[in-house]
Formats: sequence, structure tokens, C-alpha cells
Amino acid sequence: MKKYLAMILMAVSPLATSFAQNVPGSGVTTQAMIDLCKSRTDIEGQTFCYGFGEGVYQGYQLGRDPKAAPTICLPPKGVARDEVLAEFIKWAMDRPQYHQEKAAVTIMRFLPVRFPC
Repeated sequence: MKKYLAMILMAVSPLATSFAQNVPGSGVTTQAMIDLCKSRTDIEGQTFCYGFGEGVYQGYQLGRDPKAAPTICLPPKGVARDEVLAEFIKWAMDRPQYHQEKAAVTIMRFLPVRFPC
């Protein structure tokens, strides 16, 4: 699973920085994601945050052993990305012990808590 996440992060990072000057570079920390994603008026930042989160989730899906039970189960009707992002920001802000970790790791801590199976 880690290699899929790394591939997604490597692919997203250069694209994101070419579109927005204020987005984090490679090795995005949780604190950098909080700082960027909490601004609801920064459209480029929000786009980066949505794409980054989606990439982490898709990396989880691709890297998950199909024989193992899933650890993240989204509701059948889906969920609004604005809602998930806002919940992640609040959750992450309440856990400063994760602020210097890679954002993808923190997202993977959050998703099973928010969307347990």
C-alpha cells in the first residue's frame, strides 16, 4: 500500500505546484495541509486538498488486499467532499501530535475513524 501512496503523492505534487504557488511541495506535512485546506476562499488550495485526499483514498483502494476486510467504508450514497475536508481539518487540528507527519499518513488515520466498516 505504501508504494501506491508514494506513487500518487509523487504524481500529484508536481502538478499541484504548477497550478498554485501556495500549495505544499513534496513531503506534505499534516500542518501544511491544515494551513492550506482551512482557507475556504483559496480555490486553488481547495482543489489541491480535494485532489490530494482523493489520491490518498484511491491509493488505499488500489493497495488494499482484496482478500482482507476493508478498513474504510464510505456510505453507499457517497459523502460531500467539503464535509469530509472540514471534518478532517477539525480532526487533525485536535491532534497536534500528527502535525509533523506526512499528510497522507494522517489522512489514513482519519478515514477509518470517520468511515469505519
